Amino acid sequence: MRQCIRLQEECRTRRRTIADAVDVVRQKLGLNEVARATIRIGPLQLPSGDSTALVDVVFPDLGYVVSLPTSARFKALHGTGPLHKEFEISLLDRAEVYADGSVLLVDGIRLRAVEVRPTYLPYEPSELDYRILRHAIFLTNSAHCYRKLLEGLPPEFKDKFEPHFQDVRALEYSRVRTIRAPLLKVLRGYIEDTDPELKVSNQKIADALATFGVRIPRRRRRAA
Repeated sequence: MRQCIRLQEECRTRRRTIADAVDVVRQKLGLNEVARATIRIGPLQLPSGDSTALVDVVFPDLGYVVSLPTSARFKALHGTGPLHKEFEISLLDRAEVYADGSVLLVDGIRLRAVEVRPTYLPYEPSELDYRILRHAIFLTNSAHCYRKLLEGLPPEFKDKFEPHFQDVRALEYSRVRTIRAPLLKVLRGYIEDTDPELKVSNQKIADALATFGVRIPRRRRRAA
């Protein structure tokens, strides 16, 4: 599967409905109808212990992804009733998206006017969180998480600023979410070897990475 491009990631928190995501692609291509799309849900454990999820609407034939706010639940119309019902966000995983913004769940149920309920994230990453993230990026060879500052600028601006910012890179948060993190004990060992002054627990590492949407693999249980 080819790498998909994220559209208007900076506007993610202002979108609410599946129809909003479809409109982003429709406006991008200047079309009345868009190709097929599916919803991809990425479970996310918050430092508080609560669960939420990353919500992506994927257009595989076009190579685009449009994300919605991190959410734990969503509401939608079901059947002919006029009232919205609320559901767990996990039900949207692998659902098929239609041009009008309605969705077909994997169990065959069709929902209309699908709108996510954003999860309130009452924290900002600290300098320690960023420090831990940088170690995760280096350990996993995820240099793609940094983009050139001039990337995406129109040619007339790029030519003007390139002599001064040619090698300047910035962290791209939408790419950070793609990191495949190692086990916590592996990352902690790496930090102890490369940054011995940084004393952090496995829990702190997990909390810091969760702040950026990086998923932590679960340890497999040993066979009895």
